[in-house]
Amino acid sequence: MSTSAYYVHNLSPFIFTVSGLKLGWMSTVMGSAVLTVLLLLGIGGLWGLPRAREFSETQLSRIYFLRPIFILIAVVITALFGLHKAGIDWGLRWYSTMYLLGYTICYLWCRHWIKKRAIMLTPLLLDSLIAYLMLGMILGARTAYVFIYNWDAYSQRPADIIKVWEGGLSFHGGIVGVIAAIVIFCRQHKISFWHLSDRLSLTVPVGIGLGRIGNFMNGELYGRVISDHVPWAVIFPGGGDLPRHPSQIYQSLGEGWLLFITLLLINRKKHKEGTIGAAFIFFYGIYRFFMEYFREADEQLKYYFNNSMTMGQILCVLTSLAGVAVYFMTRDTLTTDTEAWQQRNDAFLAQRAQVENET
Repeated sequence: MSTSAYYVHNLSPFIFTVSGLKLGWMSTVMGSAVLTVLLLLGIGGLWGLPRAREFSETQLSRIYFLRPIFILIAVVITALFGLHKAGIDWGLRWYSTMYLLGYTICYLWCRHWIKKRAIMLTPLLLDSLIAYLMLGMILGARTAYVFIYNWDAYSQRPADIIKVWEGGLSFHGGIVGVIAAIVIFCRQHKISFWHLSDRLSLTVPVGIGLGRIGNFMNGELYGRVISDHVPWAVIFPGGGDLPRHPSQIYQSLGEGWLLFITLLLINRKKHKEGTIGAAFIFFYGIYRFFMEYFREADEQLKYYFNNSMTMGQILCVLTSLAGVAVYFMTRDTLTTDTEAWQQRNDAFLAQRAQVENET
């Protein structure tokens, strides 16, 4: 098989690393003073002023929008400086960048629903929810990867479990972690779990579609070696000299954008709360099951059932079955876009507005 006609993947020059930053100025007296002043101005302007004087709803909305951005910038700067001082050459690779973009899209979409009073959230609750989701996703994805996909290696080096920056996240585990985070959040704030999970499920395929593109740009999770001529096959340096299926792109199209269209079509009709979440779980398992036929199996696991299925496919079957179970669990929930549904939302938002005004 001639390999000269295939694209050789190399996007490594475009991967951001901490070592490429010049952060020494942050340790100087002037640098520390500038950062301290900016921090105090941000806290005073975004949290102090709203308590000291009255603002219009439009002004408050802008302030609520800027608060998480300010917090994110502060956390990123602190993390980068800490990694720089510790000598950890961590890199913001395309996969994680795409997931951050996915979270941003989810945040903006939820802001749109908040304005339409179509979701049981306020800007303050949304800020808290995003933190819950990110923590749940990381813990769930890392835990599943460590104990299901690569426990033999981590059992020998348990300290490496916390080295998330070196990669190693399971999407199935991330789903479980996010669901757990939503359950905890909903119980804490007395929000319908099925209502909130439906809304968030609509946004998740966008993050998946972007994340798989990030996988391709990183040159990771590549496909199997082609058995015949495939014009768009790619030679990934980590996979040897043989051309492979760009399965990351297939997965982006299937698990991301096709799943997104599927959920949008279902959402166009009135449905019981929980239907979108159940559809997301079911169709994600179905679409990914078929995409796995083009993806290279994990080296440490390979294949099961007489080399006919990967671990990813086994988890996909369980995921789809869980989606069916969830569908039948939600047959007694409220129907969306009905008078009773809107009254429930309005009552919650009125009660929440009173609580936030008192604090």
